[in-house]
Amino acid sequence: GRWHLCFWPVLQRRFVAMMGGTAARKRHRRVSYILREEQGRHRGGIESLALNRRGELLFSAGRDGTARCWSTSSSRDRCERVYDAHTDWVNDVILLGDEATLVTGSSDNTIKMWNVQSEKCVATYGEHTDYVKALAYARGRGLLASAGLDREVIIWDLEASAQPVATMSSGGRGGSFAAKPITSRKCSGHEDSIYCVAVNSSASVLVSGSSERVSTHAIGLLRIWDPRTGEKVGRLKGHTDNVRCVLVSEDGTKCISGGSDASMKLWDLRTQRCVQSFSIHTDSVWTVDADPSFSQVFSGGRDKAVFCTDLETLHSTMVCQTEEPVLKLLRSPDESLWISTTSSALQHWEVESHLAKERAAHGHGRPSLHTVDHHLRRQSMWTGGAGDEADLQPLPLVKSPAAVLKGLPALVKCDFLENRRHVLAKDSAGCCSVWDVTSGKRVKDFGAVDFDEQRKALEEEMVVPAWCSVDCRLGSLMINLDFPQAFSAEQYAVESGFPRIPDLEETKINVGFRVVRSLFRNWRRARTKMRAKSGQQV
Repeated sequence: GRWHLCFWPVLQRRFVAMMGGTAARKRHRRVSYILREEQGRHRGGIESLALNRRGELLFSAGRDGTARCWSTSSSRDRCERVYDAHTDWVNDVILLGDEATLVTGSSDNTIKMWNVQSEKCVATYGEHTDYVKALAYARGRGLLASAGLDREVIIWDLEASAQPVATMSSGGRGGSFAAKPITSRKCSGHEDSIYCVAVNSSASVLVSGSSERVSTHAIGLLRIWDPRTGEKVGRLKGHTDNVRCVLVSEDGTKCISGGSDASMKLWDLRTQRCVQSFSIHTDSVWTVDADPSFSQVFSGGRDKAVFCTDLETLHSTMVCQTEEPVLKLLRSPDESLWISTTSSALQHWEVESHLAKERAAHGHGRPSLHTVDHHLRRQSMWTGGAGDEADLQPLPLVKSPAAVLKGLPALVKCDFLENRRHVLAKDSAGCCSVWDVTSGKRVKDFGAVDFDEQRKALEEEMVVPAWCSVDCRLGSLMINLDFPQAFSAEQYAVESGFPRIPDLEETKINVGFRVVRSLFRNWRRARTKMRAKSGQQV
């Protein structure tokens, strides 16, 4: 097992009224460690993807709290590098222009910058106060945009030590660090969570999408910003549910968005109007990408279908269909597609040759078994006619992926045994196992068995105080120690895993203290060396 240590600062704040009008704040800290058997692959869904310019390196952001680097030219099914320091889902990943720095945004409210080669985290920024859901990068200007559930879009000037140059917030709510919002409350921004953000390479326009209410019966709003000043330029209304993805053309004149209303919309950013709506999907649209000319758009989402839409003929071709909902698709420089889903596998699809044959056989937008007319598709969705729906259901153009980088099953359920030392866990493949949280090891495998029945079979007559908690939201066991509860449990040495030695039979051990001491055993030594190198006083 691998022990990954992380700190959770300021989970709660208490303000205690004091005499004289002053206040004292107590900071409650949590220490967490993750038991992960590192095997070079993700556990759980993969939220986002990024490629270098040549398409040789693929970066993935996972729900297991890690980002990973893969060689697209290698036949290995294991990643080349792991970027592991987040304490929650990694929602987005961006490779900067120098291709030496990776940026990740996470549900732990932080943005991290990584050295691609060394896998080291070189900077952490906690300016967001809620999940960081999306990142966007203007390669030509060196500007990075981040957005999240705190309703803020922050623009970072990477050439000026990654300090925010503009903060676009909802009337001052949430707040950022030293930089104050440029706009006043009258120019307030999003009034609800932001799920996507996009910017063109020259940073002439930035578009963000949210779940902001636009009318009594509709939510979902896009806002247009000038990223150079942070000023709001306009807004785009048309979606009737959350806006989940957005893409801006290189010239900054158009953008396309997808939403939970199962529609895609093409917008003219100069007139701020919707010029075309596509209802080709039957469920939420979660990801879009386009060719450099912005003439063909690829889309995917909850309905597991991937479409290629020709913006000139307005016909959509079902390129492929996956077994799980599509979280992210990315067009490679060789015109193939990389697709990530709610599973832990990465899929590579060769689509361009099939699309070329389809265009040659059915030119000028003529329909085929693989194409959908967006007007007819929209009608069938709303009418719900079984016969019409079956007639209009297209067939996937490509039957199977060219390659699959397989992932690992994620833990989906866990429960402490009565000794508060062992945890029974179940993974997505249905296999159950027991882990020892004090040694960080998996101690027994039961295979594919019923979790509840196995839990009942392991039940003991023992009462031990709850000195820690456990969860598996990252696909692995995360053990959380909150103070002072962490030091509330004492056990006899034999019950804590020590060998049966007569001198130790009556000796009691504080379990939490033993774990914390083990976690920090090498911390002081490493900190001393680090400060000695930098010339700081220890």
